[in-house]
Amino acid sequence: MRILLAIHNAYTDSTSGAAHSMRILTQWLAEAGHECRVLGTARFDGRPPDSIDQHLAELGVSLRRNPPSKAFIRSVRKPANMAVGRPTVDFTLNEVPVTMLLTKAALGSVAEQIEVEQLLFVYDELLRSRSPDILVTYGGHPAIQEMMRRAKDRGVTTVFSLRNRGYESRDYFRYADYVFTTSPYLSKVYRQKIGLRSVGLESPIDWAEVEAPSDLRKFVTFVNPSSAKGSLIFARLADMLGQSRPDIPLLIVQSATSAGRLNAIDGLDFAKYPHIMVAPATTEPSTYFGLTKILLVPSVVNESFGRVAAEALINGIPPIVSNRGALPETVRGAGHVIAVPDWLTETTTTLPDAADVQPWFDTVVALWDDPRAYAQASQTARRVGADRYGEDVMRQKYLDYFASLPQGEAPPLFDGPG
Repeated sequence: MRILLAIHNAYTDSTSGAAHSMRILTQWLAEAGHECRVLGTARFDGRPPDSIDQHLAELGVSLRRNPPSKAFIRSVRKPANMAVGRPTVDFTLNEVPVTMLLTKAALGSVAEQIEVEQLLFVYDELLRSRSPDILVTYGGHPAIQEMMRRAKDRGVTTVFSLRNRGYESRDYFRYADYVFTTSPYLSKVYRQKIGLRSVGLESPIDWAEVEAPSDLRKFVTFVNPSSAKGSLIFARLADMLGQSRPDIPLLIVQSATSAGRLNAIDGLDFAKYPHIMVAPATTEPSTYFGLTKILLVPSVVNESFGRVAAEALINGIPPIVSNRGALPETVRGAGHVIAVPDWLTETTTTLPDAADVQPWFDTVVALWDDPRAYAQASQTARRVGADRYGEDVMRQKYLDYFASLPQGEAPPLFDGPG
């Protein structure tokens, strides 16, 4: 099949979970023999790179820079004296050809609207020249809706990847033929909320990025110290461990978007806790999994998946997770699931009491102090990680899904009338 991934984000953005997952998926499809092509922009979730040339050079690829099409410049309506047209770059990443529009205007501005017109102009050229069988896309930007509409007008099957909450209007899927989500949990949520029929497929994981040796594992690790990920629970737990079990070292791994937030965790004075280490953001999870003995995932939001917990299972690391969203489903009985009080949410600013966090403390200490219990938990984690998230298993799920998409008119996407 000829598959076009067209997005309003940077395909190479390592700070975006969505871009990362779709990049792995596209590579899997290409390695399976499908003819894949990517169109994206230079919009990054975090801080954009200072130089696209350097950014791509660090990925080991060379680029070809192209001036804006004269046909586009002639066709676009613009305010007087406004220069229009952004360069594009073409490159090949892991055998997949990519075109990136070098966007730079602020979202919602007149200049950004013209950049969207240029993106759609380039997109139309790809539809004509590549004649894809399937368009794959994701995101809530209006450009995504227009891409799907134009694809359907040409008889291209449209597939929307639904990666999180916030799409509770059927309008987002007006031009989608098929939808797949990041988990069976998320598919169930949208089926209940808006009657959306979708397939839940856990996000693809490249084992080469996450597998790590086990000989240096000695930390209880918390990734991404943000309020949504449970920083208040962690703050109380760190305080409790610091007072009674300072022999248990903690590792905090910052993310690209959470760097600098550590000192903002209310109630946690890092000067008091010599047992806490802090690691900078990294694009290679294996870096911190190589140091991790137990993983904490105390999220207070309804997670759409639980990628970091799944990656821990792959490494045989027991995860301790909250009961929010897809996390219990993600660990599949291979981790410890602890209920979080209902009042703890992403906007909560009150530090939980010791009683609220006692189950987390007890579970950490029990795993730390009992080598036999830890070994059994680790073995179970590794088994479930291989059975559920083995790379061959995940690849086949996605290949089977795309092979199952019939050509021609798609079945109804929703239950009942809109």
